[in-house]
Amino acid sequence: MQSASDALRNVSDALMRDLEALVAAEQEKRNVAPDDPRLVKLAAEVDEIARRVLGLSEQQQDIAEDVHAQATEGGPGAPTATIEENAHRAIGVILAEWRAAERDATAAPVGSAEATAARAKADELREEYRRAYEAHRR
Repeated sequence: MQSASDALRNVSDALMRDLEALVAAEQEKRNVAPDDPRLVKLAAEVDEIARRVLGLSEQQQDIAEDVHAQATEGGPGAPTATIEENAHRAIGVILAEWRAAERDATAAPVGSAEATAARAKADELREEYRRAYEAHRR
């Protein structure tokens, strides 16, 4: 079973990926001519991602309250690490997720919110893998 600290880290990672995808979609939309049909498609993608961000932020709030309560109550197993410090995932797990995200990015329709989100996730996982690899080498 996943700890509350791990759940908070996972939701935070997903939220950051979606925020990056949201910015990318919004920036693309800003450069589309009003008569281009992609304008409506991109606006729908922005809406979809924004709704996902809202849901994740609500989920994060609930988990953060649980983590905070556990930390202030103390006791064995109480969380003490920050979200960033709680990045102790196995390198093989990170690699498998990275590969899956790359496949998802390739399979998604070009220019879609799904493709943007998958690419952001793949980029994040590549960076996480690099950090884990460097830490393992030390």
